[in-house]
Amino acid sequence: MHSTRKNIILIMMILIVFISFIHFEHIYSFLYHTFYNKDGLSIYISFANTQIRSVSSEPSNNVYLKAMVKDSSGKPIPNISIDFINSDGTGDIKPKTSKTNHLGECIATYIPPYYYDIGAGKTSVDITASITGTNKTDRLQVDLVPVPVVFVHGYQEGPGVFDNLNEYLTSKGFSCSSISYDSTQGVESASKDLNVFLHQQKKDFMNMGILVNRFDLITHSMGGLVARYYSGSMDYIKNDDINKIIFLSVPHKGSILASIAEEYFNDRSIKNLMPDDELFTKTFAGMINGGLNKSIQVGNVLSQYDEVVTEENASLEEWGIKTEIFRVGDNSFTVDNLLSGDILHAPNHKGILNNKRVFDRIFEMLNSNLSHPSNVKK
Repeated sequence: MHSTRKNIILIMMILIVFISFIHFEHIYSFLYHTFYNKDGLSIYISFANTQIRSVSSEPSNNVYLKAMVKDSSGKPIPNISIDFINSDGTGDIKPKTSKTNHLGECIATYIPPYYYDIGAGKTSVDITASITGTNKTDRLQVDLVPVPVVFVHGYQEGPGVFDNLNEYLTSKGFSCSSISYDSTQGVESASKDLNVFLHQQKKDFMNMGILVNRFDLITHSMGGLVARYYSGSMDYIKNDDINKIIFLSVPHKGSILASIAEEYFNDRSIKNLMPDDELFTKTFAGMINGGLNKSIQVGNVLSQYDEVVTEENASLEEWGIKTEIFRVGDNSFTVDNLLSGDILHAPNHKGILNNKRVFDRIFEMLNSNLSHPSNVKK
């Protein structure tokens, strides 16, 4: 028994000596550079995802940075203290100090500010990684771009309805895209299309080297209900890909004209737009915060004399969101227009998408913090 124990101890000692011999050079190099000499070290900083070139500037869009330390022979050096600094305080870095792992690497996270908070004319931030206590540094430039805009059209419309607004915002430096969906298939079907579209947009931006986590949605009419349905669903919790929703003439409680329109368009969406449809009486109520996600900034705009949406039906008062009303045309409500169906041409309802004052206000909304919905009043 005693002999067996001695053999085990001997074997363990041999293994320790063998392992130490194999790693001696590495251990020696680590101790030498950690405690005695850092002059022979070099540091390199890069995006952890090397595909990235630019970043959509908003705080949820965390950017992972990798710093790597090697000696003059190219060997990675562990346990080296690294300091991360963003040169002018634009955004934040966490942690500000870290140590390299066994691969000679460490990771830090850059958290960008909202684009409109970085200062006029500024489009990038410099991040420096340095070996603590030395002048060994490397620098990475992070290009910052505005949050991309996605347009969501309404019933019996298409992406072209946003052409003028698209041109206006593009001239202001925004990247804009429009979803195209079958507006006759109902709000739920369209919300699934929106889910797929935003997911694909992230991929498309990444293929261009731009990291995008969230989008700003500008929605018109039924398009606003589509955005609410998607962002209020359980699928959204995982995706979390909307920063703001700006509603333009959206029938948040349905439209009384849907009953008239049913004589001309008999489909799932027309039924969804009726105030007594289950969408308003039951579905939204069972969604996240009553169908208006409080993690998303919201703006609500309505055209005065809107033929499709009344001020009452456009209201988001239950969530503490103010409705801003713009006059874009004259009152077209007449008995003749109602009886003939001409009211369905809705010049004011669509005119909100072609009004310079509205455009200017949308630009302001995109460039400032909007209100978050409060807890819905039951």
